[in-house]
Formats: sequence, structure tokens, C-alpha cells
Amino acid sequence: MPSVKIVEVARVAVPATAALPPGESSSLLRLSALDAPWLLVPLIQRVLIYDGQLPPFASLVGSLRASLAATLARFPPLAGRIVFLPSTGDAAIDCSGSKLDGSVRFLVAEMDEADAEKLAGDADHDVDTFQQLLPELETSALPAEVLAVQVTRLRGGVAIGVALHHAVVDGRALWMFLEAWVAACRGDAAAVELSFDRAAIALPGGEELTRSTLRKYMPNLPQVRSAPTVGVDRQSAFNRSS
Repeated sequence: MPSVKIVEVARVAVPATAALPPGESSSLLRLSALDAPWLLVPLIQRVLIYDGQLPPFASLVGSLRASLAATLARFPPLAGRIVFLPSTGDAAIDCSGSKLDGSVRFLVAEMDEADAEKLAGDADHDVDTFQQLLPELETSALPAEVLAVQVTRLRGGVAIGVALHHAVVDGRALWMFLEAWVAACRGDAAAVELSFDRAAIALPGGEELTRSTLRKYMPNLPQVRSAPTVGVDRQSAFNRSS
């Protein structure tokens, strides 16, 4: 089985021009009762494989890194950390940059024995190899990262693996982020207007409903759970783009 080699572990920071969400604190987004149960749910993971004629790997990594920073300026919660606020019993996304400087872990890797075209084209995916193309994201306790990215050089192509915390991102939001990243990498204008205004979420019981949900499902916060978080959904985790 091919083995991945991590050659660089870096961080991509949110630019100072980032549009932080409004609210009582411009850097703190409290989870709602709709968000809270997803702290227990495994990650959303995707692997995109590109083959064919591509720029040199170093140039491609540079473009992906720069365009990711530009995209995070529009999606600053993705560079935040999910934290527990013991004074109130809330869980929130901290976008202040106080945790690891408000940045996303960005891994550069090599797996030259793995053929990009074969990985993307096989009817039965090589799950063990695909797992190595995904960055790890620890979600068993708070604070927890929201997003990690891994760019891996393959034989004849490249793989981009992303892992996102399900309490912050659902399937639609994932593709909004990826589409925005693609647009930034191409130099296209942003097409989607985003809002992080929590006032738009009005639920009976409000903040106390959220706190009771957290107490019910995660009574030992900041410990969330002890189950393993690394897994692969065979039906949806692997996608090909070329």
C-alpha cells in the first residue's frame, strides 16, 4: 500500500481584512441548539483528485495557500476554534485569533507511488490510501479546530483533502466554501454573499435551550466524546475533479 510522507506543516492565517461576524462580540459566535448536537457527529471529509496537465507542484501549493487565505477572509469562522465557555455553559466559535493565531492547519505531502488517474477512476476506491490523503482533525474535546487541509502530490496529479467540523459546516456550506476557494484560485470574483448574524436564528428557549442541549448530550464539556473521529464515508467522501 502506498504511504504518505508529510513534508510541511504550516498554517494559513485569516487576513486582517476578514469580515468578522456581528454580535455582542465581533469574534465570538455562540452555537445554537441546532448546531450543538453536531459536536458529537464525525467530521465532514472530502478528497478531490486532479490529474492531467497541472502546474509544477510548488507553484500549485503556493496558489492554493494564497487563495485559501483570501477565501478565509470571507469565511473567518472556518479559521476559528470551537471553545467551551464555562462561565455560561455555552459552546462558541472563537474567531479572535487568540487560539493558534486564527489560522488553518495546511499540510503538504507526497505519495508518489499512488497513481492519480487510477485512484480517481477505480470503481472500488482504495480506502486505506484515501484515508492518508485526509488531514486529521481532533474533535473529542474543546477547544477544537474547525478546518484542516492537506495537499498531496501523486504520480500524475494531486489530491486536496479537507476535514471540517460538522458543528460548524453542513454539506451545503462545505461546497459553498470549496466553490469560493476555486473561484479565488482562478482569480474570479466572489459570487455568494455570506452572513454570520446569529440573530437570524430565533428558537423557542433561546440560549437556555442551547445550554440544556449541551448538558444533555455532552455533560462532561469540554470533553465531547471518546469515540474515534477519523473515518471515511465510502459513498460521499471521494470526489473527482479534473
